[in-house]
Amino acid sequence: MCAFFIKVYTQSYTEYEVKAAYIFNFAKFVKWPDNSFSNKTSPFVLGIYGNNPFGVILTKTIQNRTVNGRKWVIKFINNPKDVQNCHLLFISQLKKSELYRVLNETKNKPILTIGDNIEDFCISGGILNFTQQYSKHRFEINKDIAIQSNLIISSKLLILAKIISSDEIKF
Repeated sequence: MCAFFIKVYTQSYTEYEVKAAYIFNFAKFVKWPDNSFSNKTSPFVLGIYGNNPFGVILTKTIQNRTVNGRKWVIKFINNPKDVQNCHLLFISQLKKSELYRVLNETKNKPILTIGDNIEDFCISGGILNFTQQYSKHRFEINKDIAIQSNLIISSKLLILAKIISSDEIKF
């Protein structure tokens, strides 16, 4: 009798390969107002503010891919005033004072702000924040801020997240 051995190979991904895939998929589950784009083929503009922990990973993840017929453009931003033309804004490693300036520039605008495990990001006015790598929920969402920003987040995405409420600030 012969025994067959099957080796199972598991692909191991880095933290930022996983986050790049999430960012790509976030665009599939968020609806921006029609006036956020100049026309039906305008690209999604993904801004990277602060440290760029992705290197080339993010570019490799989204290049030659589309969401709802829209291609991607990545912009590296270092001035809060320059975030206005983004649809998604990934924010990493900022001092609190600069974070508040950036979030103030995005307030009530259809910009999906994405924090990179930033403490109190969603309570401070951010919409989506990656949490620690092995936490129960991979990310948290402040649905109230999303609504104020005129972004509609699919229930399919909300069910995966820890929901943060702006009302938590009142305590």
